[in-house]
Amino acid sequence: MFDLIIKNANIIDGTGMPSFTGDIAVDDGIIVNRGKDLGDAKTIVDAKGLSLVPGFIDSHTHYDAQLTWDPWANPSPKLGVTTIIIGNCGFTIAPCKAEHRELTIKNLTNVEGMSLDALKKGINWNFETFPEYLNFLEDRGVGPNVAAYIGHSSVRVYVMGEEALTRKANNDEIIEMENIIKEGMINGGLGFATSTFEGHNGENGVPMPSRLADKTEMQSLIKAMSSFGRGIFMLTRGSNTSVDNIQEWMKGSNRPAVIAALLHNPLSDNSTFNILSDITKATDKGNEMWGQVSCRPLSMEFTMKSPYLFEGIKNWKPAMECPSDELYRKVLADNGFRKNLLNEIEDEAQVRLFNGDWDKIIVREVTNKKFIDLEGLSIKEIAKQNNINPLDWLLNHSLTEDGMDTLFIAMLLNSDEDAVGRLLTHPRSNITLSDAGAHLTFFNDAGYGLYMLEKWVRENNLMSKEKAIYNLTGKQADIYRIDQRGRLVPGQYADMMLIDFDKVGVSKTYRVNDLPGGSSRLNIDGHGIHSVWINGEKVFNENSLIYNKNLPGKVLRGFHA
Repeated sequence: MFDLIIKNANIIDGTGMPSFTGDIAVDDGIIVNRGKDLGDAKTIVDAKGLSLVPGFIDSHTHYDAQLTWDPWANPSPKLGVTTIIIGNCGFTIAPCKAEHRELTIKNLTNVEGMSLDALKKGINWNFETFPEYLNFLEDRGVGPNVAAYIGHSSVRVYVMGEEALTRKANNDEIIEMENIIKEGMINGGLGFATSTFEGHNGENGVPMPSRLADKTEMQSLIKAMSSFGRGIFMLTRGSNTSVDNIQEWMKGSNRPAVIAALLHNPLSDNSTFNILSDITKATDKGNEMWGQVSCRPLSMEFTMKSPYLFEGIKNWKPAMECPSDELYRKVLADNGFRKNLLNEIEDEAQVRLFNGDWDKIIVREVTNKKFIDLEGLSIKEIAKQNNINPLDWLLNHSLTEDGMDTLFIAMLLNSDEDAVGRLLTHPRSNITLSDAGAHLTFFNDAGYGLYMLEKWVRENNLMSKEKAIYNLTGKQADIYRIDQRGRLVPGQYADMMLIDFDKVGVSKTYRVNDLPGGSSRLNIDGHGIHSVWINGEKVFNENSLIYNKNLPGKVLRGFHA
């Protein structure tokens, strides 16, 4: 007798092959048979009219800190995600010495838009090294399956202390970092992640440590990662980091690279496609590369207390460096600062997160009700009504009573549907970039997989159901060398989701106050999901997570070469 049989399902198995109607049998968390009339089971689910698919593998998340207080990595499991990859961009919390915890927390608060209060009250520092962090997660238990990168910035701070944020490493420090990475890989690290992106800044606008690494350091650490014949190199690239640079760093490693974040910018229509072209050429030469793309428009909520969209702009740095609100206000009022900032924003030769598209920044909610008429209007509209430059209006408004608390929503990148469709169907694209666990004040894209099925399959017919499911499951397992995940075939773990394709989708985001200390975050719900299983155990059933003492996920430590 099997533990579970799901019968009469439309099975889309994650291989990309045509779907079929049939049954799947699960025993001890493993898919052991599929077909028809498979026999008896302790639990039988009649899935007539529904589709059974593998659970999503979310390959770009930032749940590293959240997992220490929330083993379920909410809200991902209720959105069909059964495996998460953490440590992206190299922004991890291990390794971390006790004396560096405050620095690590403050950097995460800025670079990943996380609540300082939630991090201080929530992180359980029951570890120091990367292997100890994995052991902690494994011993305590996890809801979804978890694979983890070794993070460059954390390794740098562990070895160099605060100097990691100010200078390049010397030879002895590089050797020590190499040893930490080798130890991490031996103990189950997925690979090595880093960032050179200009928008990745820590407290007071100081560049994240990885951005100070030189060519020698990059080459040495990638080589250390690859010394056991496995590992994925993950990079969030800056504008000055070319695919040729990456190939040079990776020479001799014989490992795959995934490059983030490839989002379409309407002001530089071909730039992302040029990068994908370079990635294709590199792969054709034998250097396997993938470009991480998103199926969603990049939108974020923000206030001028923490305007993340400006942080990739060099002339915004004086504002980020302010140690007090009083000095911050003085900088925003300064005409010289405004002139330099505007000149850079209007420089079309540069491509960044925000490129002066003021019509896409909307006033969502005001605290001071004398500004209630502004809600729903774009900054471009408001500036035109007041005969003022949009930047000047925004900064002037910020300096008014309660102006810093005005909530904006910015529709930034990936808004051109034709261009995004081309990104999603490119043969070297890796559909991901949820950023789940980070930027919770600004946006929540944890439901990207459901959105993909709703928007691009059901509504736009961009690709078949089978192709889309493969992109979100089996292809992810292949790219990241994850063993026995991503497909509904015998021998694979039973990470599964039962859905109604006619209803599948996501809700609008809404704000909840459930982070440690009562801090707020944006949440999102899924539609059309009947059930979710992780390693054969049901964790979601028709609109509610099933919480019990047993956390069914596994900390993944073994990966294909």
